[in-house]
Amino acid sequence: MLVILALLTHALVLGGPVARLLSHAAWTRRSPRIALRLWHTNALGFLASCCAVLLLAAHDAWEHAVVWLFHADKPQVHAAYTGSLPVEGIADVALVALLTCAGAISALAARRSLRVRGQRARHRLATDALAERDGARRGNLRVLDHDAPAAFCIPGQGGRARIVLTTGALRLLGPDQLAATVEHERAHLRLRHHRAILLADVITAAVGWTGLLRDYAAQVRRLVEMAADDQAAQRHGRRTVASALLDMCSQDPEDQAVGTVSMTGPDPAERIRRLLEPPSPTPRRRALPALALCAGAALLALPAAVSLAPAAAIAGTAHGEGDPRGG
Repeated sequence: MLVILALLTHALVLGGPVARLLSHAAWTRRSPRIALRLWHTNALGFLASCCAVLLLAAHDAWEHAVVWLFHADKPQVHAAYTGSLPVEGIADVALVALLTCAGAISALAARRSLRVRGQRARHRLATDALAERDGARRGNLRVLDHDAPAAFCIPGQGGRARIVLTTGALRLLGPDQLAATVEHERAHLRLRHHRAILLADVITAAVGWTGLLRDYAAQVRRLVEMAADDQAAQRHGRRTVASALLDMCSQDPEDQAVGTVSMTGPDPAERIRRLLEPPSPTPRRRALPALALCAGAALLALPAAVSLAPAAAIAGTAHGEGDPRGG
């Protein structure tokens, strides 16, 4: 019972206070890639704890597994995980809930993935057809004849990825700004930001209605743009990226097509401000990746550690009753 309560508390803390702290932490603007990793490990740790709660509540399946794997005495396993808790009927409900939640999340992920892939395929075909007509193709870069300035990428495996610019963007931006814009979109493709966005969308759709992890998807979209800005700034300078973003946002933006990742993206004003701020190299910033790695590993490992600790404590206690794994 204590194990289940500990795991449930862990899930609620990750989905509530920890997620809110990450949403409002100022350091995430300085290190968006590290913040992205922490958001993902926090969300996956939340899901792991929720699954562990349901699995332990379905005590029959879990107890049989522990007896088998740890050669433990079944009554001691039952006492360690259930104690005096009345479990009649709870196990079946928990098992059904576990299977239902797993099936629902899998179906949601499959449906959204297929929808986004279909949208990307249609955008890719249309982009290639229009660029073929206008003769504006080079590698995976496509230029479309359109007055509105726009720049976005269409993710895809192998040679199916596209970076798209409009003639409006070519007229609006200078050579350095155009190079920075293209590098921004290449960073999205290279870092596979579309996968991070899909993961966050699925988990937020699944549990965000409860109030837990409700900012996950929005924060991931915000952070991937900052991470791409930083990649472009490494090659072309922060002011060049900021000026390109400012010029693009000064025009009337069009709605972003589903399945694409646009240069302007969310929170352009915040991104421009951070690009124009002087960088603040500090000794603490050098230690941040290591600290984030340790924190992420702890978030993911804790559910398994809490679940298996009682089993490890009674491992090998079934010697007097024969090998439970025998025939």
